Amino acid sequence: MAMHLRALCAMLLVAFSAAPAGANTPPKAHIMIVGVAHLASRHDVHNSVFSDSPLSAKRQAQIADIVAHLARFAPTKVLIEAPFGDATYANAYRRYLAGRFTLGPNEIYQYGFKLAARAGNTTIYTIDAEGPSIDDASPSGKRILAYLRAHFAGVQDPEFEAFVRRGDELELHGTYLDELRFLNTDRAITANASWYSIFVGMGRNVDAAGATYVADLYTRNCFIFSNILSVIHPGDRVVLFMGQGHEYLLRELARLNPTLIDVDPLPYLK
Repeated sequence: MAMHLRALCAMLLVAFSAAPAGANTPPKAHIMIVGVAHLASRHDVHNSVFSDSPLSAKRQAQIADIVAHLARFAPTKVLIEAPFGDATYANAYRRYLAGRFTLGPNEIYQYGFKLAARAGNTTIYTIDAEGPSIDDASPSGKRILAYLRAHFAGVQDPEFEAFVRRGDELELHGTYLDELRFLNTDRAITANASWYSIFVGMGRNVDAAGATYVADLYTRNCFIFSNILSVIHPGDRVVLFMGQGHEYLLRELARLNPTLIDVDPLPYLK
């Protein structure tokens, strides 16, 4: 017979309370989640509007400045937004260290690889996950996707719109460091996440289309966080470069986890 959920929770509470406080407690891992805008165009809720290449001399100098700032954290591991378990990136990183791999424009390479190399790390870690997806073959899935196509761009959210305007302005006229300082403020993080709190209530009469979409995004972040935990060990000092839209949920999970210390990137970006 399946155990009732409340009974299971009660048993867990008793087990935790019986453990002696501080007995053989391993050191906590420090994790710094750095929300970024994608330096190279990709499919996303909002794409960057950079007008120049991250490979230009001006932008390369700005990237070197960011790496120098974040290197003060002395990361023992750098995590990147690439498919979990894909050995392509670790292999490319080893070739990069050996001088046999040319970095592309993506932030995975420009921020992730360069910071890991600056910190003397021997490998790089991939943690991205797709999570669930809407079944586009089912009648319900077809209705939801049709609703998303019709209404996705029409969401009215003044906080999110102000966030996008400021981000676009910095991408066009500011430095990469200026932009990262903005993206990683609490206000920018919550402004981006506020979009989901509005969209979740849309399409309630169309198979809860908004709630389904947002639930998939939340679930994806749970899978990503599980992957993060799988590569972190006690005492690690971790930097994760992630699209800023993920930052709200991932930092909340990091703050709630008793084995981790969430590190604000802003002091390192000053």
